Amino acid sequence: MKVIALSGDYGYLNQIETTIKSIMAHNRDVKIYVINPDIPHEWFVNLNCYLHQIDSCVIDAKVDPDRLKNMHPSFEHIDSSAFGRFLIPELVQEDKVLYLDSDLIVTSNLDDLFDTDFGDKLLMAVRDYNQIVFFNSGVMLINNRKWKENQVTDSLIKMSENRKLSNGDQTVINELFQGQIGELDLTYNYQIGFEKDAFWNNLDQPLMRLDKVTNPKIIHYVTPDKPFNLVSVNSLRDKWWHYRNLEWSEIISTYGNFKKNEIKDLSFDGEALIFTRVAETENIEELVQKLPNIRFNIAAYTGMAFLLLKLTQYDNVRLFPTIIGKTLDKEINEADVYLDINYGPNANEIVERIVQKNIPIFAFEQTKSPDLNYDNYQVFHDDQVDEMATAINNTIKTNPEFNIEVKDNNESLDLILENRKSVVRFGDGEFDLIRGDSIPYQNYEPDLAEKLKKIILRGNFNNTLVCLPDVFKSLDRYNHYAEDFYNSVFFPKNDHFLKEIAQTNNWYGSTFISRPYIDLVDKSKSAATFTKLKQLWQGQDLLIVEGALTRSGVGNDLFADAKSIKRILCPAEDSYQQINQIEQAIRANAENRLILLMLGPTAKVIVDDLQDLSNQMIDIGHIDSEYEWFKMGATHKVKLANKHTAEFNYDEDIAAVHDQAYQNEIVARIE
Repeated sequence: MKVIALSGDYGYLNQIETTIKSIMAHNRDVKIYVINPDIPHEWFVNLNCYLHQIDSCVIDAKVDPDRLKNMHPSFEHIDSSAFGRFLIPELVQEDKVLYLDSDLIVTSNLDDLFDTDFGDKLLMAVRDYNQIVFFNSGVMLINNRKWKENQVTDSLIKMSENRKLSNGDQTVINELFQGQIGELDLTYNYQIGFEKDAFWNNLDQPLMRLDKVTNPKIIHYVTPDKPFNLVSVNSLRDKWWHYRNLEWSEIISTYGNFKKNEIKDLSFDGEALIFTRVAETENIEELVQKLPNIRFNIAAYTGMAFLLLKLTQYDNVRLFPTIIGKTLDKEINEADVYLDINYGPNANEIVERIVQKNIPIFAFEQTKSPDLNYDNYQVFHDDQVDEMATAINNTIKTNPEFNIEVKDNNESLDLILENRKSVVRFGDGEFDLIRGDSIPYQNYEPDLAEKLKKIILRGNFNNTLVCLPDVFKSLDRYNHYAEDFYNSVFFPKNDHFLKEIAQTNNWYGSTFISRPYIDLVDKSKSAATFTKLKQLWQGQDLLIVEGALTRSGVGNDLFADAKSIKRILCPAEDSYQQINQIEQAIRANAENRLILLMLGPTAKVIVDDLQDLSNQMIDIGHIDSEYEWFKMGATHKVKLANKHTAEFNYDEDIAAVHDQAYQNEIVARIE
């Protein structure tokens, strides 16, 4: 893996990202450290969603700005954060590191550069365009193992505090490493931007050096005349903007398929809250590192010192300085555990609220509250970091409860039968869409996701029963596969939205009214459930709205007791794109029919949109697959030959159906 280090602050973020884009456009298997004091970590998280698809990553290497405040850059257009390169031995573990300024772009693969042998040199660099006796510090292949051994950081920082530096960090590099710098070819640091000055001052030598390079691999804009200024006269301005304007998806696609569904927010198993009045917190960084699945929310009434601010470099840390009001309430309400691990006085009013909510509290001996009498309070020795981490993990993983009330199948069916309720059912696919992911038969669309979310949060409406999976109190009745899916995938991925649902205090029907067989351990009651289901359409005129290959009831007796059937066939994939046509067809054929919808996420919106109809509308989903498995006594999900099968999402090798009765039922086809 190629290791690269950049240095800069938030004000230079566009330039940093452009440099990274140019690197990744020509290189994969790259680890990039960004040495910075203030770049929000969310930027790193988002970027890594793209980079990990090409086996690369960007590291948030936070540095205390006080370490660099006395540095003297020598030029107005150079910030003191440029001296962050001197901290590479402290922040970067690898032995060979390529340091790059962020006012440059990479235009080629860098494998040959990384294959360079240091020999006895401490670094490799290119001669400066203006003073060729010196080396330019904007591109340096660093022998980081030797830098660590020689402990050069303190010397570099001390020399940089000299107010008489002629050329900032470059002067320091050349003086400290005199005779220990190996020379790289100019192609690896093609320095432009000085052409105007060279012309007016009759400086031919720098221009002659540039003319020797026909295809530079690294282009470095070395003067204040930068391509990202409002205007500039340097010759390769367009080259910089080419990389600036590249989309990350475009870059990733050059190496293979870009996976849009992997661009998503982080998810965690649980939330840990720490409220502190001082920066000193016992073993906090170790806990953060040992529990990447837990998000640590650190709050204070005041601002925070760098001792805490540096923790923002971790994916699982959020800081809330000067926290107030609703934000504080939200963090307390969402906390799964509270960590009493800060030194100094506790915020007793916060601890009291934690105790009232019966949230587990963990503490170390040196930080414990001696007067706190609370049964759900565990104290560990100061060196028992592993033990506390294990206890926190176990506490969170054994308590995935979301206080969401869901009626069981029988109760739900009784409500539908007795009150002629319409039904919308939400499963894991809809939750994926709400979270921003595509699913096999429906691409993510923001409008669809927003409508689905609103329906769930609104709860039951206008005699319509909104249903969720009945998995929140116990998973004992479900087989191992289903239990594992909900514990390891569904709960963690949807943690925050499930908590949001819980806060509504709504109750819901069971999504599994249409899935009463295959995932259950005890299948003895499935027959009775199907009997009750069939009562919904017994003697009824049906309008079935389904995918083109769903063929519900074809080849079985599922709808044998119905009085008549009409069908509207819809696209098997991305049906939401045709929702207006589908709804028009339903209105045209509704009559006095019971409308059954087998159309995935689109069905939910249809029921919501067509509330003005007097028809009972039931989003019944994959009932046909479930019934087929029940009839054959299947113990696992079996692909059906002549129709769409639940969870077999790609509709491959489906046989044609020669059933005239089925063909006669079709009154509309939506392409």
